Amino acid sequence: MIRALAAVLVLAVAGVTVYLVVRPGQEVTSGSEQDIVITCDGSTGVTAEECRSWGDEVLALGPPSTTFEMKDVNHLRFSRPMLGFGSPCQVDYYIERDPEVPAWEDDVACKGGD
Repeated sequence: MIRALAAVLVLAVAGVTVYLVVRPGQEVTSGSEQDIVITCDGSTGVTAEECRSWGDEVLALGPPSTTFEMKDVNHLRFSRPMLGFGSPCQVDYYIERDPEVPAWEDDVACKGGD
């Protein structure tokens, strides 16, 4: 009986973990800057509208560094490392001249979702 209960518990935890890892993310266009794409990984658990709002809030703060200017940003990507357990969310800033590698990474407060 205890083994069966333990097996069910392990399967439930595994199922939740798989869901958190493979659920689809969101990709939207900024509401304030039409040429900026905002991506929210599935790990964030946000809706498309929450993703857009989150990105627009970060864009309104301005550049997090003097490494680049906000006019150079063409993509923001939000993620929630470690399945969201005890860690803040992260935003990656991508600029036009190097779209494959983030120009800057920063911790941000998580929004909505789970």
